[in-house]
Amino acid sequence: MNPKKVLILTYYWPPSGGSGVQRWVKFCKYLPDFGIEPIVLTVQNGTYPLLDTSLQNEVAHNLEVHKTNSIEPYHLFSKFTGKSVKQVSNPSNAFNTNGSWKQKLGVWLRSNFFIPDARLGWVPSARKKATEILEANDIDTVITTGPPNSTHLIGKYLKEKKSSLRWIMDMRDPWSQIFYNKSLPRVPLASHIDLHLETQCLKKANEVVVISNKMLKLQTKIVNRSYTVITNGFDHSDFTNTVESKSSDFFTIKYVGSMSINAIPHNFFKAISKLPAQLKSKLKIQFTGTYSSEIHSIINQYGVSELIEFQDYLPHLEAKKEMKNADLLLLTIPNTTDSEILTTGKIFDYIASQVPIICIGPLKGEAAFIIDEYQLGRTYDYDEVEALSKDLESAVNENNFPYQKWETDLQHHPFSRLSLTKVYANLVHNQA
Repeated sequence: MNPKKVLILTYYWPPSGGSGVQRWVKFCKYLPDFGIEPIVLTVQNGTYPLLDTSLQNEVAHNLEVHKTNSIEPYHLFSKFTGKSVKQVSNPSNAFNTNGSWKQKLGVWLRSNFFIPDARLGWVPSARKKATEILEANDIDTVITTGPPNSTHLIGKYLKEKKSSLRWIMDMRDPWSQIFYNKSLPRVPLASHIDLHLETQCLKKANEVVVISNKMLKLQTKIVNRSYTVITNGFDHSDFTNTVESKSSDFFTIKYVGSMSINAIPHNFFKAISKLPAQLKSKLKIQFTGTYSSEIHSIINQYGVSELIEFQDYLPHLEAKKEMKNADLLLLTIPNTTDSEILTTGKIFDYIASQVPIICIGPLKGEAAFIIDEYQLGRTYDYDEVEALSKDLESAVNENNFPYQKWETDLQHHPFSRLSLTKVYANLVHNQA
């Protein structure tokens, strides 16, 4: 039997880096195992806040990938502000209303004229090319994945053009209710248009996939329809060749990934500051990735800057080695109105690293639920300091923290990319 062809529309694709791009790189890696042949349509000249050329090694040589050009406003914003394209397209800067008048004006224009997002310039060429691909390959199923949510507008267009087309809308984050929208200088009309576009897409899509149960509840308030939960995950093959080389001289706590200003863990730094001097001398805290610039002043505020090392974003396989070589891994959930729905992509790689997790976030949130369900560590609320400091002191002294190791092959874990791809494949094959 010939495999079923499916068109995947995704803005983020190698050489783009970060956790968002990995979701569909990994699904495309394993979908052929379940009788599905993915065909990818992506952007030719995308502006990416992170680059990871090593992810290109994850793309099969026989995977059909099409690329079309986009009009990218971040290039203009870069020239206007005097910053690099990488800097202005990073969420920490793209949505930051602090700084010069040029920065503030740029954010205001992005918030009110580029709806739903500044990747709208890809939509025209992608619609045309997607139409050609569908006709040439007799494809009856399309999957759009966002952010950027403008990608879903392509799916809406294709569905309206051909009603028999099966459109699966893959939502890696909320759309109108994404946490940073609440801090943007949007006028009411812009917010109304954004919500209207989201509502139209949710009503027209045949299936909508969300990444958590909390997100499902949030989306149901926008459009009450059926949703399928398929979380992010980890690729078991990324962890088979990593070697633990934990330092015997220090107790190492690591954070690996990007961090927005809302995710800076004030209570973690405050808890560290309360530790006795002899314990601080045993600690090594490493932050690897991209961070809001405000983190340095906050660290100085709590007097712990000498304990913390920073290094730049690493390719994904090197980042996973960093995770495995820690004694504790720090996870922070942005402190926002809807923080309970957030998990962050890194939690799943943290799970596969089999290192205990300190999570700073809502105690009734999705991340806390996963950590409790699988006994992966502990979650502390944003203002919880004393208990965190006490547990850190115990961990450093006794090298012990609550944790239950996964004893069987990681590929059988419910959060492995292989297991999750099987769930997605069943959804694609199910024509009901």
